[in-house]
Amino acid sequence: MPSPITFTKRAASFAKGFASDPFTHWPFPVISRRVYGNLSGFRQNLYGSIDTGLHRLAGRSHRPASCGTETLAQAKALREHGVAKMSGWIDPATITTLRTSVLAAAETAGSNPSEYMTLLESHAFAEHTPEVFNIFNARVSNFLEHYFGGPFLVNSGSFRLTRHVPADVLEQGEVYSDRWHTDSGPTSMLAIFVLLSDLGPDGGPTSALDIPATKDVVRQGYASRKETGQMTTQIENNPARVEMTGPAGTIMFVNVARCLHRAGIPEEGKHREWLQFRLFPCRDTTDTTRLRPAKILKYTNRIDQDY
Repeated sequence: MPSPITFTKRAASFAKGFASDPFTHWPFPVISRRVYGNLSGFRQNLYGSIDTGLHRLAGRSHRPASCGTETLAQAKALREHGVAKMSGWIDPATITTLRTSVLAAAETAGSNPSEYMTLLESHAFAEHTPEVFNIFNARVSNFLEHYFGGPFLVNSGSFRLTRHVPADVLEQGEVYSDRWHTDSGPTSMLAIFVLLSDLGPDGGPTSALDIPATKDVVRQGYASRKETGQMTTQIENNPARVEMTGPAGTIMFVNVARCLHRAGIPEEGKHREWLQFRLFPCRDTTDTTRLRPAKILKYTNRIDQDY
């Protein structure tokens, strides 16, 4: 049992932290997992849901013209399930052109956080490879405006080339987000992943659980990406798990704050090439030719953002 002095110090520390940022302290993380069914945190869920609702309401006057019942149904399904995979939405010639540009840019302006990954951050896109924004063609943008219920913005992104990681290295810890997690971002955020080369199950595809399956797993007790054993086996074998496999140009949309997901590890001799972007609803006209700040991040990621 701690001494009175130790107990007093701990109580004072908790009170100070709770007063400065209550949503990250007990009991809010527990409440968040039970109520929202993900690991993103109470603030990210609460503010994200408000952000989503306000933009859908404000976007009514800017809502795009209907593009058919199929697209409307697909957008509705993405809102409900948080995961969707599409092929054939981007012209193969576009993918070929931007892949050449991105690989060249990664050589000159990229970095290697480890020997297992090459990374090109989005701040280099405008100067070195503006072709990446061509993935937001009319079909993709129209679908996204139906999903968001109005205009959207491109906040950030990256190109990543991931390689095989030996088993003994993986035992020491994560190498590139290869354990099941949800991102610490507002739930109004949507991630879009695009394959730049053909990818099969042996290439280390990204996997994601949909929103209902994620809620079920988290409410059963999955509370951290450090979980191992039965819980992770249950996730891997879940029929709701979607793998990002397919031909070059395949798109995967994921609400990464609400859906458990992870990067796969390519088998020996294999690698994966892909683009990723973070999108948010906005009140301005959609502009997919550049990166723009998402105001919601001021309130949900105050320490990490510089606005």
